[in-house]
Amino acid sequence: MTLAAARVTLKQHRFEVGAGFLAALVAGISALVVVYRLNALEVPFSCIDGWLERADGPDGAGPCAALMRPWTSVLYEEGERIFEAMRILPFTVGLLAGVPIVARELEGRTAQTAWSLEGSRVRWLVRQVAPILVLLGVGVGFAAVAMAILDTYKVAVGDPGFLALGLYGPLVIFRAFAAFGAGLMIGALLGRTLPAFVLGAALALALALAVGAVRDRWLWSLPGVPIVTLSADPHAEPQMVPRMLTTDWGYLTPDGRMISNEEGLALVPPEIAANDSPVQPVASDEWLHERGYTLLPLGVSDEMALAWAPYEALIFGLVGSLSIATTIVVVNRRRPT
Repeated sequence: MTLAAARVTLKQHRFEVGAGFLAALVAGISALVVVYRLNALEVPFSCIDGWLERADGPDGAGPCAALMRPWTSVLYEEGERIFEAMRILPFTVGLLAGVPIVARELEGRTAQTAWSLEGSRVRWLVRQVAPILVLLGVGVGFAAVAMAILDTYKVAVGDPGFLALGLYGPLVIFRAFAAFGAGLMIGALLGRTLPAFVLGAALALALALAVGAVRDRWLWSLPGVPIVTLSADPHAEPQMVPRMLTTDWGYLTPDGRMISNEEGLALVPPEIAANDSPVQPVASDEWLHERGYTLLPLGVSDEMALAWAPYEALIFGLVGSLSIATTIVVVNRRRPT
């Protein structure tokens, strides 16, 4: 592909490509601005490290408190808005770029001319897709890297990295690629730009929700471990282990064994359990506590939860690849009018 052909393609789709690239650029620059503002506050790392776990203890009234107040305000007020925007940005950029490539030619009744001049419809499609995919890949990649840098500050303060999975790093690119492929395919099938974009947005939302549901089922299927550390002092409060995700509850038995929540409640006499509310088994908890059973939250470590990332990349990568392959078949067989 020549540079002249790439320029023609980008000029033809300059509004959608420009809007998508600008949106990704703004997101990336905004993330770097927040990073700059956080660094400009010059808060020592000794204050930042694990602050969310320490703020409720003595450190919350110590010398770090005054420094961390404006620091966390910038991170969680300004930074969080960018993370929220990243939930829709890769899908929007992908659809903006993918939908009009074939749909606009069919809608404007110029497909026959474009395809006959090229000689091969597949070659025409490659010439259309390649420059747009490269340019928007650069823009989305920049935003993904900038968001990954910003996320390191959330992890440093004590947030599990899994909470923002998909909003930074390579998964942003895979999400945009899936939306691009889906938009390209739907545009080729419908032959109209606006209906294809609306349907593509609905499918992107459904895909994101479906992947999220599968992720949650996978996460809750992992074997939970206690996410608190117990002190030898029986009067000391259990301390939460940082960067853990709560997935269940269990009981520490008097002899030091961990049993599940269901196993613990099964030990309670029926007349005691009958006093429990439908929401919380308070009476059963008190009965077990009086007999030396300790109710503990169970969960998974951040490292265990982040192991989901390759599965999500595979799902979105397959969606994008299969959609593009389907588009090739549709373009080869479709009548141009």
